Amino acid sequence: MSAQEMLIEEIKRQPEPLLREVLHYMRFLERQRAQDEWSNVLPSREVEQEVLDILDRK
Repeated sequence: MSAQEMLIEEIKRQPEPLLREVLHYMRFLERQRAQDEWSNVLPSREVEQEVLDILDRK
């Protein structure tokens, strides 16, 4: 049985309040993963501040 199938079977047995918490947590994890992916692409705050400092000097 795959992990997905095991999760679905376990979820079927849980009360609604717990299901809502799990759903919120899954969405939180998705947002975290998306932010982590962009953190490698977007400049850090330090880099942004250095650029602003350079522009201010001109």
